Amino acid sequence: MEDSKNLQVEKNKLICREFFHGLHDEGNFSIIDDYVEPNVVSHDPFPGQAEGSKGLKKTMKIFRTAFPDMQVVIHDMIAEEDKVMTKFTVKGTHQGNFMDMAPSGKSISYEEVVILRLENGKIVEHWAVADALSMMQQLGAIPV
Repeated sequence: MEDSKNLQVEKNKLICREFFHGLHDEGNFSIIDDYVEPNVVSHDPFPGQAEGSKGLKKTMKIFRTAFPDMQVVIHDMIAEEDKVMTKFTVKGTHQGNFMDMAPSGKSISYEEVVILRLENGKIVEHWAVADALSMMQQLGAIPV
């Protein structure tokens, strides 16, 4: 029984790694349809984000439009039972409108921690804590 639990935990980590890589590094929005339940619950949504996977997809398109070269560097991935915690750095260049800010050409780099809960190979819940203050300071929206 313990071996099957460990296999499931490792499978969940692989799903999360593929999800982050496909979504953030490649800008593949269809990966949301593949890996996220339509009624996913985002406990810490982006301001104004609609519910479910459609809301997530719209938010990710906002980020990808603003930062078309967005990449994530995963530093840590820890999993237990049905949850996977990932700590990563987001990097990109502000080349499109973002939160009423015109493109600035500035590079950003900020830390984020995400916890995903999976059921049957799909993401069903999402928690995130991002260093939004650092990102907004780098964009010049908030004084340092």
